[in-house]
Order: sequence, then structure tokens, then C-alpha cells
Amino acid sequence: MVRLLTAILFTCCLTAQLSAQALQDPASQDQAGKKDEGAARQTAAPPPAKTQWPLDAFPEFSAVMVGGVIPGDDRESYIYRSGKLLRNSGPEGHNFVITDLTTQETYGVAATGCMHDRHAYFRSIPFSFMRPGTTVERVASGQETVDGHSCKIEDVTLSSPKFQKPTKLRFWEAEDLQGFPVKVEVLLSAGHNSVIRYQNVVLGPQDPTLFIYPNSCERSLGFNMKEPKAAPGAKKRAAAPASTPQN
Repeated sequence: MVRLLTAILFTCCLTAQLSAQALQDPASQDQAGKKDEGAARQTAAPPPAKTQWPLDAFPEFSAVMVGGVIPGDDRESYIYRSGKLLRNSGPEGHNFVITDLTTQETYGVAATGCMHDRHAYFRSIPFSFMRPGTTVERVASGQETVDGHSCKIEDVTLSSPKFQKPTKLRFWEAEDLQGFPVKVEVLLSAGHNSVIRYQNVVLGPQDPTLFIYPNSCERSLGFNMKEPKAAPGAKKRAAAPASTPQN
């Protein structure tokens, strides 16, 4: 249990550092044709960029997550979302972690107890990147096939007073999954980009018992982990949850 709490606490703090660190600067271009400002105002403006956070469109899903925000991390783990709550497998595989995407708080749950941290779990990225006051800019960037899915590519830039520099990401949005990103690239500074893939994606309501965590993290726990429910009409079976927490 001590190892679990230490690992979660460390990685939650790491998430806070990653969120605040200097990421790649967005490219900037000067506008031309300023000689006749009156004529420029009459010229039709280009279509405005999308401003909705792409992941807001998927409040309920399950998937297998491959990779993570830390460069070189290629582990597989299960991930589930139900509204504001995101569940990941714990760092030792026998436990689980719940992140509240609204408050950025994290609860690490094991058979012997739990811990609470005020930072989002690092494997909740990119979902936990979106916070109040953050602005979103989305720009179409082509099309590509990823893991058999025909995807539209979008470059997404997040700006916030809490970020030292804008955060830049690239999404590969699967057309056969209503635009769910089966691949996300976090564009880190110095070119050390991180790649996250999502496989066996099932869209639709999840089993609410998967997102139960205690109001107080001072008592022993022994939750009965259940198989998540697949989305209605889903062709793929939802990813199996982590096994019953072990000591």
C-alpha cells in the first residue's frame, strides 16, 4: 500500500509539472496587406477555428490506453470515463485511480485503503489538460489511417494564464468512432513528443460502480470490481477492468 501511495503521489505531482512546463510555441505569422485597412475589413474573413475541447464530445467510454505523456512509456492500461470522472489502472496494476476532471483531484484506491491528492493522475492526460479559463484552437491538418481507422488529423492548441506557454497537441480522430481520437501526440519542448494510443474503444454509458471511491481516504476498502457495460449496439467488447484490488 505504501508503494502504491508513493507512486501515485509522485506521478500526480509530475502531472502538475508537465501541465505547467514550457511546451512548444505556436507558430506566428504577420498579416500582409495593411496598406488599405478599409478594403481589408471588407474582405471576407476565413472560417473561424473550432473552439470546443475535442474530448468533451466523449463523456462516456472505455478503452485500452497504450503509452502515456512520459516519453518512452509504452505500457497498456484500462481507462474508463463517466462524466467528470476518469478511471485508470493503478501503477501496480492491481489497484485503480479515479481523477475528477472538474476539480483535478485524484483518489488512489487499493484493498487496504486509499489516498487523496489535489493533482490529476498523470495517465489522465490529455483529458485533464482542460481547465476553467482555458481557450482552445483547433486546425485541420490532413487525414491518415491509424490502426485500421480512417482519421482526420487536428492540431489543437490550449492557452491559459496558468500555462507558461500554450500547450500543443495533435489528434487523430477516427471517423468510425464519431471522431474519438485513437492517437494523441503531446508536443513537448525540445522535440521529445509523447504518443498515446487508444484501442478497443467502446462509446456509451459505463458501469457506475467502476467510479466509486470513498468520501474519506482513512478507512480500509474492499470494493467488488465489476465488468463494465458495453455501449448499446457496440461491436467491440469493452476492455476488462483491473482485477480485484490486492494488498
